[in-house]
Amino acid sequence: MSGLFLLVFYGDRILRRSHRPIRIASRRSRLARAQALAVGRALGALHPQIEVEYFWIESEGDQKTNISLADTGGKGLFTKAVERALLTEEADIAVHSLKDMPVGLTPGLSLAAIPKRGDVRDCFISDKANSIEELPMGATVGTASPRRVAQLLHLRPDLKTELLRGNIQTRLARVLEHHALDATLLAVCGLQRAGLGTYADKPIAIETILPSASQGALGIQCRTDDHVSVSRTLLLNHTPTSLAVHAERQIIARLEGNCHSPIAVLAQPLDAEGRHFQIEAKVFSPDGKITLAALAKAEGKHLAKAAQKVLDDLLAQGATDLLATGGSASMTEVSSLS
Repeated sequence: MSGLFLLVFYGDRILRRSHRPIRIASRRSRLARAQALAVGRALGALHPQIEVEYFWIESEGDQKTNISLADTGGKGLFTKAVERALLTEEADIAVHSLKDMPVGLTPGLSLAAIPKRGDVRDCFISDKANSIEELPMGATVGTASPRRVAQLLHLRPDLKTELLRGNIQTRLARVLEHHALDATLLAVCGLQRAGLGTYADKPIAIETILPSASQGALGIQCRTDDHVSVSRTLLLNHTPTSLAVHAERQIIARLEGNCHSPIAVLAQPLDAEGRHFQIEAKVFSPDGKITLAALAKAEGKHLAKAAQKVLDDLLAQGATDLLATGGSASMTEVSSLS
């Protein structure tokens, strides 16, 4: 506690002298820009005397949309170029969808703040049905997520899945305009932040599709030694969200999860104050036939221990062996380009 107090106090002293602009790095996609601009507005409100600037980047992950992340270096493709802007001091702050960030942090960079989380649910996108259950027999669902594939096949073994990547507009168009696929699943929060919330009218209960670790959360990243930027962003941190996503990422890290891994994790507060949490995790076989599940409840200050309990339970059930089978074998790879 004293270390945090000293950091805030030290940062506040610096801010009284520093008027350098806040330079925010982000990907160019519609969703990423919307998230960066929202963080910029929040920082501008906190520090009205400071100018906010933006540094837009097209990541390798945005360029390589016709092959799976698992075959092209994983989620780091979305973050490397943005992180490079921080490390070369072209930017001071990076805004990421936290679920896109690898659990292993880049040396020299820190997660300075995690704002309040949005809606954690996935939603169903289709003009042929109103739910997964209503899809015709043998329907094809597009997704790039082994987690979604496994849960879809668990619910509906008759479904076919094809790789679908690209930005939100591309994925919507493949289903709703070009009718190349019968359905897809997207994150509710991403649609809402991108100004496409009208498409999120079929949310899926978490009891049906458990979300990805960190889904709905943003990560604000700074250079570890940049005390000005760290202190400027600290007030954006939402403690219950931060506790939850760190616990989720703890489980993913210790399971050595990656883009091949059909793992779902959610830690959610059980009260408005965020004092008590439930954390649930599931590990699937690629075809959805096997599901390992674990759940624990704890006060926020003991959430890391609850996450360890969930992890121990999954390991005792054989999660390591199940994950060793690989998590992307169920998907047929097709281009996501319109």
